[in-house]
Order: sequence, then C-alpha cells, then structure tokens
Amino acid sequence: GQRAAATAPPFPPPPPPAPTAAIPIAPPRPHRAGELTSGWRWAMAIGWIAVMMALAAIWNTSVQLGLSTWWLGPRGDPQPRVVQLVVFLPPLLVLLATINGARRLPWWGLAAAAILAGVGAGDLGRVDSLAVVELVVAGSGAALSIAALTGTYRPVGSRDAEPAAEAAGDRSG
Repeated sequence: GQRAAATAPPFPPPPPPAPTAAIPIAPPRPHRAGELTSGWRWAMAIGWIAVMMALAAIWNTSVQLGLSTWWLGPRGDPQPRVVQLVVFLPPLLVLLATINGARRLPWWGLAAAAILAGVGAGDLGRVDSLAVVELVVAGSGAALSIAALTGTYRPVGSRDAEPAAEAAGDRSG
C-alpha cells in the first residue's frame, strides 16, 4: 500500500494563465530643450519649498516680535489677507511649474527671486533685520535657479555642443 503511493505520478501542472489584453504603454516622452534633468527638478522643488518655509518663518518672527513688515502690516492694522499671502505666490508658481516639468524653469526661478528681492527691499528702513533675511531668502532662490541652468537640456545640434566636440579632437565636420 505504501509503495503504490510513492510511485504515483505527480500532479499535473496548472494550466497556463489565460491570455490578457496587452495594455499599451506609451513610450517615455523625449526631453525637450529647456527642461531640467530630473535631479535638478528635485533640487528646484525642494529649494522652493524651503523658500516658502523661510517666508513662513519670517511671518512668524514678525508676529512674535511685533515687527511689522510692509506685507504683513502692524498687528493692530494688518494688511488684507490677500496681500499677506501674495508674497507666497512667486515661489508657489515656481513649485507648480517644477512639478509640471515646465521649460525654462531656472528663468522662472530668477523672476520669482527678483520679486522676492523687491519684497525685501520694501522692508529696508522699516525692519532692517527681517529685510536682510528676506533678501537672503531671495538670493538663495536666485542662486539655486542659476545653478539649475547647468541641468537644462540643450537642443540637439546646438552651438554649445560644437566647441565640446572640437575640444575632444573631433575634426570630422
């Protein structure tokens, strides 16, 4: 009885899976000239989030110390909420453009940094200590945006590629 169980044929293999309809997968979109590499997009996103956090810290410091920036106004007569929040609009727009993979993103960042520098300049002579911090935050956004220019895709066959080929000794053209 035990010998028969040991020599019994193994169970048949399971049937093959039923064929499924192939799900078409779109090929990855090629990079366009003016877009950032993924690493620089991450850097821009994180950097401009940090800019927004720094602006929030300036807001909090202004309230805690009772120093009224022009965009917040004095505690007894604050600016309308829309004026208080409009300072966050330039970095927010850069962040949204970064998430959407916009072209020429470093230039957007430089424009936002210039607007923030104007905000800081508006506080010079009013609350110099906070104005300096606002200008440093604007400068940081500008520095990040300038650095991100190095991670910008160039057009194929651009003049930027020719000197590199000549420097490498390629005289075939």
